[in-house]
Amino acid sequence: MLAYSGMVGDVNLYLNDADEPTTGEIEIMIAEEGSRRKGIAYEALTLFMAYCVKHLGISCFQAKIGFSNAASLRLFGRLGYVEVSRSQMFKEATLRLEVSGTVREALQQQAEKLQLSIYDIS
Repeated sequence: MLAYSGMVGDVNLYLNDADEPTTGEIEIMIAEEGSRRKGIAYEALTLFMAYCVKHLGISCFQAKIGFSNAASLRLFGRLGYVEVSRSQMFKEATLRLEVSGTVREALQQQAEKLQLSIYDIS
């Protein structure tokens, strides 16, 4: 695991399709330029997807990525996502990852390593 002393970005999941309640649209942003291309996004996505599968019952992930964002397209490709559609209007590709077979096994193994905590912010 990588160690960092501050927030460098965020990762989000949107459950916005009532017809597919176990499909989540996932996104990530590494805002700090000095923190890019260091494996942080890969690790964050892997752990977050593991959490989503174990605790939210997600069975499919989707990501919408701009055509010009080659780094993100490569990242999601390395994670096993495949392109399912392209929008010329929005200049983005939709990638999808079905959570089954070896993908499910790998995410379940990651989920076993997760340690959840409640933080007292008072």
